[in-house]
Amino acid sequence: MAQDQLIPGQALRNGVDLIADKKTGALIVIGTSARLEKISSGGIALNNCSYTPEMLSELAKMDGAIVVDISVNNILKANVHLNPSDDIATSQTGTRHRTAERVSVETQLSVVAVSEESSTIKVFNGNDVNELEESSIIFGRVNESLQSVDRTRRRFDDAVLELGELEIENTLTNQQVLEVIQRGELLGRLSQQVRKEAIDLGEDSGLVMIQIDSLESGVRNTLDLVLKDHLPAKRFRSIFKAVDEIANLTYEELNTIQHLGSVLFMEPLDEVSVSKGYRVLGRLPGLPDNLHDSLIQKFKTLPNLLNASTDKLFEVEGIGRNRAQQLREYFDTLLKNVGFSYINGH
Repeated sequence: MAQDQLIPGQALRNGVDLIADKKTGALIVIGTSARLEKISSGGIALNNCSYTPEMLSELAKMDGAIVVDISVNNILKANVHLNPSDDIATSQTGTRHRTAERVSVETQLSVVAVSEESSTIKVFNGNDVNELEESSIIFGRVNESLQSVDRTRRRFDDAVLELGELEIENTLTNQQVLEVIQRGELLGRLSQQVRKEAIDLGEDSGLVMIQIDSLESGVRNTLDLVLKDHLPAKRFRSIFKAVDEIANLTYEELNTIQHLGSVLFMEPLDEVSVSKGYRVLGRLPGLPDNLHDSLIQKFKTLPNLLNASTDKLFEVEGIGRNRAQQLREYFDTLLKNVGFSYINGH
């Protein structure tokens, strides 16, 4: 609960940051209990004192601890003297931090300690202690990760572009297919890492999430179609098993093309991988998925599909004369763009 209230942008975090900036130091207890009352003495009881970051910062100028309610809606007490048991072991140095840890262990309440000298912020939850990072440090790390995702996306797009050209030329190798799969999977993993890091930005994470959504756009669909096109049918009836196998790879295994090829039964690496044609058909607007399956079931491979005449395309159930002509024109455009032309009659 305390960790959620202490992410950047939250009211408690804003108040703690103000205290750190002013280097006044503070000890803040979140919530109250009978045990806390027993180890407390002195202090000022505050009636109807709504919590604000500014009020928290002002009260921190006094020497004692501050007690806020569990939801951080109200400030309950200020300048409280805490007397936890000295028998409770602590790994902390400095009176404020040793007291904070012992109070948290004894009361099982979350306690925040802000160092007066270094402005470091530590959160104690029983025996657990976490040091909060400055928002600027979190932003820096997230931006660095975003740049890594962006570079990986550009490498993925380059590999997919090359794959498309080589598929049509029918000179694509297993290694080149595996490089697309590798980069796409790595992109997905890096994106998930950034999403987790961005949580620490709280309300400021929105823009990061939008950027990640943009960088991931279309990647999963492209990967699925590449797998459908190139996985050996004898080993994989569907792509789902392969997707799971890839997801279970360690980073080291994923970065080794030879190992990835072994897992997906795409060996040897220099062997030509003939596309079935799913991705090419998927780029044609308005063509239903069931017709993709019908066309590939009849022609088996992308080269056969690209070489099919209008009459042969018309023979496929569900393909009318107009659609057959549309397909033929689409294939001719693809072949022309890579400098190819088929001499077979259309």
